[in-house]
Amino acid sequence: MCALSQSHNARGKGLTGSTVCEIVEKASRQTSLATYLGGYAMYGIHAVKCQQYAQRSANNLADVVLMVVLSIQQNWLGVGDQINDVRANGLNSKYLWGNKVKTYIYLQAHKHKMYAQMMAVINSNKSEDDKAYSLMKIFLRVNGLGIPKAGFACQLTAGLVGCMDIHNIRLYNIELKTLSFNNKSKGIKGIEANNKKVLSYIKVCHDYGTENLWNSWCNLLSTKSPKWVDGNHVSEVHYTYLTGE
Repeated sequence: MCALSQSHNARGKGLTGSTVCEIVEKASRQTSLATYLGGYAMYGIHAVKCQQYAQRSANNLADVVLMVVLSIQQNWLGVGDQINDVRANGLNSKYLWGNKVKTYIYLQAHKHKMYAQMMAVINSNKSEDDKAYSLMKIFLRVNGLGIPKAGFACQLTAGLVGCMDIHNIRLYNIELKTLSFNNKSKGIKGIEANNKKVLSYIKVCHDYGTENLWNSWCNLLSTKSPKWVDGNHVSEVHYTYLTGE
């Protein structure tokens, strides 16, 4: 059994030792195994800091969701500058386009309600899967967020679910139909289909492990540009983008 098969967190218990080792083998083709193994401190430091930040106030939560939506179809290297521009210029920011305008307006109008709902879920006695489902429903109401980015919001705010973006889709061989979501569905069958997709997505992410998804993504992304020092650098800027620290 490889080292990683013993080190993934409780949310990755669905992984067998052999499955984890297969993922390690694939990821190690992109980055050194030593770096990959060392990355298991990344989530425990930077993601946890993001979660603590998001849980402090409604404004902080809005910041986190803003970072999530600004990252859509964008290079992660530039997201920090985009956040600063939106903070300075609001709706006049050049980085608010398409559904991102609707997201910003929604967050300003509903952030206090979202925060109250989120904290009620986090502090409840629900199971982690049930908490994840409740949080996904909260974030999927935000204009512009689909299943993967709602999962990213859950990861950044509560340490649940995760983001299956194009990098993780390729790394974990995820079927795209797992990620589809029709937020305009109103009929019973459509709503039931959406709910099943949300539950399926949560299971996929929790089987792989929220922490595993974070660390493997950061390590993989660090190989895509010489501007990244390593996976730890990619991980660290999540919190830096939010706070400047």
